[in-house]
Formats: sequence, structure tokens, C-alpha cells
Amino acid sequence: MGADTSPHVISPPSPHLQAPSSPATPTPYARVSPNLLLPDDLLLTPEIHLKEGSPHGGLSKAPDSSLAESIHTPSVEGGDQMMSTSAPAHSLSAEEQNILAHLALAGNNCTAIQNDGPHHITSLPQFTPTPLGGFPLTHLSHSAQVFDHLDNKVLLAWFQVDHPKFVVRIFDQTGKDMLDKAAILAERVRANVSIVANFIHQEAQPVRVSPPQPQGGKDAKNLPLSFLVHNISPETRDRILSQRVWSATDITFEARPFSCQRPPDLLFCVTGFTSSDTDTVQKTVADVWAYEDNQAHINDILSMSEILEEKVHVATWNLIKSIRVECLDFKIAGGLPVPRFNIFAYSPTCDAKAWTELRSYLSILDYPTGLDGCGTAIALTSCPICHSITHPRGLCPFPFIEQWNGPKINVRPGNGRGRGRRNN
Repeated sequence: MGADTSPHVISPPSPHLQAPSSPATPTPYARVSPNLLLPDDLLLTPEIHLKEGSPHGGLSKAPDSSLAESIHTPSVEGGDQMMSTSAPAHSLSAEEQNILAHLALAGNNCTAIQNDGPHHITSLPQFTPTPLGGFPLTHLSHSAQVFDHLDNKVLLAWFQVDHPKFVVRIFDQTGKDMLDKAAILAERVRANVSIVANFIHQEAQPVRVSPPQPQGGKDAKNLPLSFLVHNISPETRDRILSQRVWSATDITFEARPFSCQRPPDLLFCVTGFTSSDTDTVQKTVADVWAYEDNQAHINDILSMSEILEEKVHVATWNLIKSIRVECLDFKIAGGLPVPRFNIFAYSPTCDAKAWTELRSYLSILDYPTGLDGCGTAIALTSCPICHSITHPRGLCPFPFIEQWNGPKINVRPGNGRGRGRRNN
């Protein structure tokens, strides 16, 4: 979705599919430290650019690297230098160069696991603590949905704001709420982000929050949902984005990077199957996509993207192998179950036009089975609470989180819509 910034889970391929062999994975070059005396022909990785006069030969130090310098970093002072001149010359092998290169950077890498301040291990009591495994993912309709319906002048102004910055979407608020209560909501977001900022930095700079303005003015049919948060430190941005969902008693919001993330995994929702077995649905979808004519059409779409022509066929099979299905146990009035299924797949392309055409094509196909009915795509449902397009309000997983401070489901008595379970 955050992107869909979300870890991707690859479903095991169906037994009936045989993917072509994958090309061998290239061996990456080892990173090297400029302090080491290495052979002249040792190649550097593309990320390392040596500059004259820069510290460590152009290698940027990780934040707070002074807290943990590697004890293995070669020294050029005093006794060590005398010892090296008296020792016989030794030509380092490639493996030895690799070991020393990693040891030379051990100090920087160790900072990733050290707890050098309370904010690394302490939860803020004002907010719902992160559940085991993290907060549930929310899914977008497209990569840039957080910028939907923004006035063009406002969007341009947001572009011109210096980083670090990020955007937030407030839970259980409609576009009309955003418009009518923009100043109140912006102040609540600012106050809660400031709590985090001041926890990380004493006397942190004042946080700024910019509300959205709709394209077409107040009478616009479609209204934006995102606020811009800026004038913050990189540490505050990273802390906010790493937790992603912040739920206080007065407001709950989800933070997303100010970027256009890769295409969402969620493609469409299908109904019409009489079985709630996700394996049956997954096999059916895979069979339909692998059908010769459909596979050829998928190849044609992907060939228009950034994927090399000779790799299009492999990309199509990777798409098919990545299919994942989630069952939504919808129930109509009277408690009669009518299951729906969200279809996910990992897009092999980041090209916006190719991905849109691919999703459109796959959603118009029929998905027949021999015994369990025929699936057809239906419109995705947007949740009023978390704004994810994978479920209705009654199936939102957030209100069931322990110590949840945010909005509740509050399904009206006697209304069975949206009741049920989510099954993967």
C-alpha cells in the first residue's frame, strides 16, 4: 500500500505452475574501507565515492557513530605503524579484504543495535503501544493516493517544503471533516507530533502542520484526506514513520513517507465463490492468469514498462507465483455469509501506466471453478476508520488492538453488514 510502504509475503506457487529458471544472482562487490591498504584493482561498490579531503575518504558516517568506534579499525599511529614496518609483507586475499572491510565499518554498523538513549526502548504512554508484529497494514488504491484531490497550488507548495517531512491521514474523518475542522485537526496533529519530537530532542523546533485544500474549492465532489507535517528533525520523522500509526485519546493518524511508493499489492476484490477456502480461490486465479491468451496479454502490458524484453516472461510468472488471497467473511441481513476475497500480487513493474493497465485487465476476467462458483471483481470498499480499501468499517482490525485509543466500530444494532472475520 506505504506504502504501500509493507513487507511483501510471497505465496507458494500452485503445483500446476512451472516457472522458468531464474537467472543466477550476481555476486555483490564487498565494501572496502579507504583506510586499508588494498590492491589498486579492487573494485568499489557504486554507493562509495571517494573524495579528496573528506572524512574517511568520502564514506559518510552513520549518525552517532562516535558512540561506538570499531576496535577492529586499523590504526596508523605510533606502535602499530612501527609493527607494520617490521612485519613481512602480506598480500591480502579477496576473502581477507572482505573481512577487514566489514570490520573497519563495524563501529558504524553497531550503532544500529545499541540503545544509546531512552527513546530506543521506551514507549510513550500517551499513545497505543505497538502490538506484537506491528500495526495492521492499510492499503491504497494507487501509489500516490495520499495526494489525491489536493489543489494543484497546494501540492506545488508541499513539493517546495524542504525535507524532512511526511504526510498523515486522520482516522475516522471524512473529507468534509477535514475541510470543516482543518484548523482543529491540524493543531491536534501538531500537538501529538510535538510530544514525540520533544521526547527525542529537548527543546525541539516547533512542528508545523499544513492542512489540505481541495481541487475545485469547498464545493468539490472529491476531497483530500492528508495533512503535511514539516519543520521536524530527521530523527523525529524516522521515529514517526517507523511506528506509522499513532493513537491518542484526542486523535489517531497514520504517517506515510512524502513519496510515491511502489504500486500496491492489492489488485481487486472478487465475489461469487460458494467456498471460503482461500487455497481454492488462489489456484483459480493463478490458473486464469496462466491461461495462454491471458498470459500473452500480461506479457504485452509488461513489455511496455521498464522491464527488459527478455525478462518479461519471467516477470509474468513471478507475478502469478506471488498471488495471495484474503477472505472477508461478509454477512448480509440475517447473518447469511457471502464471502468476498481480496486478491493481492506483487507488481513486477513500478511504471504507473503499465500497473494501471495490468490491474484493469485482470479485474475484468472471470474466475470460474468446477464446483465452487465463478468469481467476478467488484468495487473495493474503503474503511471510514483507517481509510484502507480492503474492508468495510465493521471489519476494521484496529479497534480490536489492545489498549486502542482510537475510534470504535459502533455497528448499529440489527445491521449485519460488515460483520465477520478476516481470513488469510
